[in-house]
Amino acid sequence: MLSADYRGKILVLKLIGEVKKEHLADSDKLLDEKLEGNDDARVLIDLRQYEGASDLSTAWQELKLMTSQGNRVKKIAVVGSLDWQKLATRLVSPFTKATERFFEPDEQQEALAWLRE
Repeated sequence: MLSADYRGKILVLKLIGEVKKEHLADSDKLLDEKLEGNDDARVLIDLRQYEGASDLSTAWQELKLMTSQGNRVKKIAVVGSLDWQKLATRLVSPFTKATERFFEPDEQQEALAWLRE
């Protein structure tokens, strides 16, 4: 499941459980709506309860989703714990104008503070 809500001026994207293709069906539209009029957005991606994509096709769709909005985002903080999540954060970097930083699960408050700077 993917949810997107604002916490103050920060868009919080939360991925929970195993994400399937149908969970991402309207995600691009959802992000478009959430980022409308905000070309300097700050985003927190919470992966603490994320188990991964159900298949390679879904993983590819997730990657496309994260990079499709990249020119509208100034900073991205990723909160997770797995090595592949750290690697994915680095892999997305060349495809966005955003500055990305990875935070451990117990560092969510630090991630929010960094996004507010």
